[in-house]
Amino acid sequence: MPSDGLLDDANARLPRGYRARAFEDADREPIVAAGNSEAHQMERESASEWRFWEQRVDDPARKRITITTDGGAIVGTANIAVGMMARPDGAQFIGLGVFKDHRRKGIGGALVDALEAEAKRRGVGRLLSGASASRPFALEFAQKRGYREIGRRIMSYRELASFEPERCQDAMTRVARENIVFRTFAEILAGKSDKEQERFWRALWEAEGPMWDDIPFSSPTPHWPYDKFRKLMVDNPQIRRDLSLVAYHGDSIVGYTSTGQSDEDGHTYMTGVARDFRGKGIARALKVDALARAKAAGLRAMKTTNDEPNKAMRGVNINLGYQPVPDHVELEKRLSGVGSA
Repeated sequence: MPSDGLLDDANARLPRGYRARAFEDADREPIVAAGNSEAHQMERESASEWRFWEQRVDDPARKRITITTDGGAIVGTANIAVGMMARPDGAQFIGLGVFKDHRRKGIGGALVDALEAEAKRRGVGRLLSGASASRPFALEFAQKRGYREIGRRIMSYRELASFEPERCQDAMTRVARENIVFRTFAEILAGKSDKEQERFWRALWEAEGPMWDDIPFSSPTPHWPYDKFRKLMVDNPQIRRDLSLVAYHGDSIVGYTSTGQSDEDGHTYMTGVARDFRGKGIARALKVDALARAKAAGLRAMKTTNDEPNKAMRGVNINLGYQPVPDHVELEKRLSGVGSA
């Protein structure tokens, strides 16, 4: 068999009693179960959801390994990947997890060293990673190894049973006075030919560009290309077209919000407003309308994630009763001996 640099490196570094092997699809269930045991209820995942998104985000550079005891019991995992969106400087993401009963035995340090060695073989000069603020031991571990905080992403959720849309009708009234009309994706696309539908999706993607550019990402992230937009927005079966809305002023798209669903919860993928129409309450009204529709559809909660500096959108969410989960701390490390792109 051909040599596998990451696998060989990990096995050379792991402490006695542990070994690395190639990742197998069946490993997802125990890895997810271990992660969920320490996660906030709204952050808990499923192996099927993991499979779904990995298939949607095709990343040929992704390499993942599984860590086991000599007896074969799974105790952790590690990976390196380009991620959903390639960074302009060629930065890649690393991630690792060690099950609770096997920490402080040198496994994590061995995996970081192996991942960094793999990055250097790839010519990657900057690594990105992250950890939950609810796990201070993980942040301390990363910081000791030269990773620094570059930003925070805040996930929050609104339980829908207690949401009362009638208390927020002022938001809808305000945008109506501006002659702004909301239409769902489903309404817009109904009865349209394939060519007409394609024209709508193109227009939405083009309108989204300036909105995306204004998101305060911790690491520069260019607006996704149209083919990726199509794969993750247009052809994604999780997108709820009846819960995703476009704000029109005449024939112009001046805002929109997209909603996906997994299990019993919705998730806001994107809410944006055109620069010339900000300050008119459009984002709040889009959120109110989407929440009302999600409640009527029987969903349990609506989730969303915002970068910490995005105080305007976070303020909208707080005003609507969203509750935060622990911050996701974004981390960066520049590797010595690797030229910058």
